[in-house]
Amino acid sequence: MKHLLFILFIPILFGCKQSSFEIPTIETQEGLFHWPILKVEGQTSGSVDRTISLDVFCPTSSGCDYISKLSSAKEGNTIYIKAFGGTLTNSPCTMACVPIVAKYEFTPVTKGRYTLKFISGDNSIIEHRITVN
Repeated sequence: MKHLLFILFIPILFGCKQSSFEIPTIETQEGLFHWPILKVEGQTSGSVDRTISLDVFCPTSSGCDYISKLSSAKEGNTIYIKAFGGTLTNSPCTMACVPIVAKYEFTPVTKGRYTLKFISGDNSIIEHRITVN
C-alpha cells in the first residue's frame, strides 16, 4: 500500500509544471493606474497599410475616471496592450459607473495573422485575433 501511494504521489510532485509566460516591457507614464479591461470589440480582418480600429472597454467607478494611454509592445505578430489612466481629483463627477471606451488603432505592414493581447491590471488577458490580407 505504501508503494502504491508513493507511485501516485510522484506525478503530482513533478508533473505539474507551471509554464512561464513573460509579457514584454510596456512603457507606462509615472503616476498612472494600470486599468482593468472588460472586453475588446472590432474588426477581425483587414488589409496591409489600412488602420484597424478596436474599442477597448474599461470599468469605471465614477465620471472622473479616465484612460489616457493605451501602451503596446510587439513581438512578431503578437501585440501586447495595456490601458493606463487615473481619476480626476478636485473636480465635480457624476456617480455613473459606465465603462470607458478607448480606441486602439493598429496599422499592419505585412500580411498574416495577428494576435492582440489586452492585459488587465491583474494580468488576465483578452485576446483579439486579426487576419490581414
